[in-house]
Amino acid sequence: MDIRQTLDQLNALLQQGDFEGLLQRCSDLLENPALEENHRVLLLDQKVKALTGLNRPEEAAQASMEELPLLEKILGGEHMHIANILHNLNMFLGACDKHAEAIPYSERELAIVRKLAPGTSREADALVSMAEHYYEQSRFAEADKLLLEAMAIYEKNEGRRSLGVSTCLNNLGRSSENQNDLEKGAVYLEEAASIREELLGVHPDSAFTLLNYGTCLASLGQYMKAAQTLAHCAAVYEALDMSDSPYAAAARKNLELCSSALEPTEAASCLAAGGCCCRS
Repeated sequence: MDIRQTLDQLNALLQQGDFEGLLQRCSDLLENPALEENHRVLLLDQKVKALTGLNRPEEAAQASMEELPLLEKILGGEHMHIANILHNLNMFLGACDKHAEAIPYSERELAIVRKLAPGTSREADALVSMAEHYYEQSRFAEADKLLLEAMAIYEKNEGRRSLGVSTCLNNLGRSSENQNDLEKGAVYLEEAASIREELLGVHPDSAFTLLNYGTCLASLGQYMKAAQTLAHCAAVYEALDMSDSPYAAAARKNLELCSSALEPTEAASCLAAGGCCCRS
């Protein structure tokens, strides 16, 4: 097998978005028992990309687990490529709600990155990933510690108004809400939404954080500001042609609840303001 030619063909399928074709081709080639280990690693990497494109995280995790020991044999246990596979693996497991299973891989990823690229945004990425696993297990204090550490690294490397910082702020806001500190959560989420709208404009991440922020404001009883934020959120989803998404539906539902808590004239005012402020 001419591996370079084969990889060119596989990359062409990837660029075309033909994930089914890519997966089938990789699976067929991997059936060869005489396949060299270094070639098997390359094909497994392409298979993971295909499964990621098809949103099949459990199978992607299995392929990553098959790839990992082969790559360790070639590169050794401490290499950035190993850290990247570990990162993908713990993300796939998280997508399958296997957060406890993901944490050892996440810890190993962080150890490698701290040795090879300390203080970089890549270290912050690993911290954020690990924090998500703790958050999903309601281990909020542990998640917050990691997020604050990651945010400091992002801010040092990329500035306060950066996407990395906005991710930490969004996740700290969610964590604060779950710890019944709504005031702190609202502060985090307001800044996260501001940064994301500034850097991304009309974007799903902007809308998602606006939803989080508006919902938090509603929980605080700040119905006018919540309604304005949620109306803006719904308008962003509409501009993205995502009005049928569950997040857009949640924004509309929460907006209705806020509006019902306001006087009729106030509700009409906030709906008008929210509907016209969706701009990139």
